[in-house]
Amino acid sequence: MHVPEQLVIRPPSEAASLLIRTVRGCNWNRCLFCGIYDLYGVPYSQRTPKEVKNDIDAFEAHYGDHFETAFLGDANPMDLPTEFLVDILTHLRVKFPSLQRVTVYGRASSIWKKSLDELTRIRNAGLDRVHTGMESGSNRVLAFHKKGSNQKQLIEAGQKARDAGLELSYYFLLGLGGKTMWQDHVIDSAKVINLARPHFVRVRRLWIHPMSRLMQKVDSGEFVPQEPEGTVIELKDLVENLDAPGTTFACDHANNYIQVFGRLNDDKKHMLSIINNFLALPPEKRTAHYNSIPSVI
Repeated sequence: MHVPEQLVIRPPSEAASLLIRTVRGCNWNRCLFCGIYDLYGVPYSQRTPKEVKNDIDAFEAHYGDHFETAFLGDANPMDLPTEFLVDILTHLRVKFPSLQRVTVYGRASSIWKKSLDELTRIRNAGLDRVHTGMESGSNRVLAFHKKGSNQKQLIEAGQKARDAGLELSYYFLLGLGGKTMWQDHVIDSAKVINLARPHFVRVRRLWIHPMSRLMQKVDSGEFVPQEPEGTVIELKDLVENLDAPGTTFACDHANNYIQVFGRLNDDKKHMLSIINNFLALPPEKRTAHYNSIPSVI
């Protein structure tokens, strides 16, 4: 019996999804703060359409048509040729007609390189949502971390994805600017979100893995990590500067110090009240709370 390949990571929101591996690892894999695929020892390689279809067929034979959602990984299938993605999505939708949502990881630079016509074809073939690691909207921060994208790409890729009918989920990393770039990090990220208008903004807090390339920058003094309370202030300032009606804002990861969730701009005041109420607590209570939160990728 054919055994499908497994993904390395997936978004938390895809926990119950059918997981389809279209590429192995990450075609960029240079971001200082990441290194996930290095840690797992997964070099980048593309799978063939036949290999991916064989996996889909095996899943259908084993589970039947019993999934509501599916997710394509590993890191950036949106870099694959459009014909490849259309072929795979068409086959997936034939084998699993009950799917209500199909999502994928996609770098902003890869989305930006595709034409609106290409993105529309991918959408019409069955892709519903793209998860994109914005991380920051600051060119200064993005360049330091070797993200391989810039503010212009983030804005234009987001607008183009929306024009193609795709749902867009942008990820923001609290603390990515450290102590020296945090204001640029927050203000420029709010600018990107306000102009790109992603359907979702998902917030994570930077955790520096001891074996990561970023830790080398910490050891050399080139990067000074943000304090816990600094990340909460970043969250407050980000929300204050957001003006993106209809965007869902979610701190949906266990490593966030403050969990706020709402729909912009209607719930903005409520989210800020949660953050401000926390910051008004006595220092010892805030410190105890910070110490109780796990630090994970």
